[in-house]
Amino acid sequence: MEDNTIRVLHVVGSMQQGGTENFIMNLYRNIDRTKIQFDFLVNRQGFFDEEIKALGGKIFYIPALQKVGQIRYTKNLDKFLVEHKEEYDIIHSHINQVTGLILERANNVGIPIRIAHCHNNRYGPNFLANIYKKYLRTKIKDNANYKFACSKQAGEFLYGKGEKFQIINNSIDTTKFVFNEKIRNNMRRILNIESDCFVIGSVGRFSYQKNPLFILSIFNEYVKLNKNSKLLLVGKGNLKDKILKYINKHKLEDKVIMLEDRKDINDLMQAMDYFLLPSRYEGLGIVLIEAQASGLRCITSEKLVAEEAKVTNLLEFYPLNKNAKQWAEEIKKNRNYERKDTSEKIKQKKFDIKDTAEELENMYKKFIIERVNENK
Repeated sequence: MEDNTIRVLHVVGSMQQGGTENFIMNLYRNIDRTKIQFDFLVNRQGFFDEEIKALGGKIFYIPALQKVGQIRYTKNLDKFLVEHKEEYDIIHSHINQVTGLILERANNVGIPIRIAHCHNNRYGPNFLANIYKKYLRTKIKDNANYKFACSKQAGEFLYGKGEKFQIINNSIDTTKFVFNEKIRNNMRRILNIESDCFVIGSVGRFSYQKNPLFILSIFNEYVKLNKNSKLLLVGKGNLKDKILKYINKHKLEDKVIMLEDRKDINDLMQAMDYFLLPSRYEGLGIVLIEAQASGLRCITSEKLVAEEAKVTNLLEFYPLNKNAKQWAEEIKKNRNYERKDTSEKIKQKKFDIKDTAEELENMYKKFIIERVNENK
């Protein structure tokens, strides 16, 4: 590795499997690591930690803000930034509103390039936490000198309407997701799914945002319309016990397949016939891009998921205030279609990771040059 490699400090909750984290890893795998190297400041160990180290990245840990409180978190953050400020010209924070606090402390120690990156478009259900988040959000304006967002809706949510920000597409490696009949048949054999079984799939955390209990309600209604069907759920999270109780209560044990911590999401999507994501909010929903790249018809929440997620005609927006039976009937109505290679359409919409990695690499270099010129 060259001595003049630019090291970028990415601040993330943890590098678990998730939309934001998968996007960052997609970038990391495809960026020119002889010129740009990623390091990570996180709150806990994650799924991708070993791969990060193998790619040449460093991982640093400090306890989460919500675990230790602002005073202790700030103290730990300040200590880390003071010790490492000479190593980084760029700090790139992905923790939405907490980014305001992170970049304020980075500004205080003199890290010149401070990037805020928004990946969501709404607050969660905790009222008191949201008041605090709104306070932290006010710090972004004075401390971020570059602002990114995964969609227009997400950028306006975090930075405010009328504020300038750059949309960075949550891109994917399109070549990994191209529909392949052989992979589909093999994955169905591994999962013990009959060739004529209709599989509804969903990938995401078992959390309030992703609405997994509604996914089960929809599927429970769909089974009444088509007994030869299964639900493939990929994820993990704090609602897992409630999901298992629902499955047991409605006697869906032989109809629902649950998987977690998978590296083969691309292959699992080959086994699906329809992708379901009735989220309560999504900055973009990178899994929707992946599903469309797999040639899957998709249905997601109208107005609550960013419009930019529709990169092909395979994606349908549907109102979340419709009941589970109506969602199930909508899936049945659109279930017959031909699976095709959509990779060119994805690339045309600028959602191919190679293009985005090159774009971000050039941005990092441009930011460095701008700061050097300012200091002349």
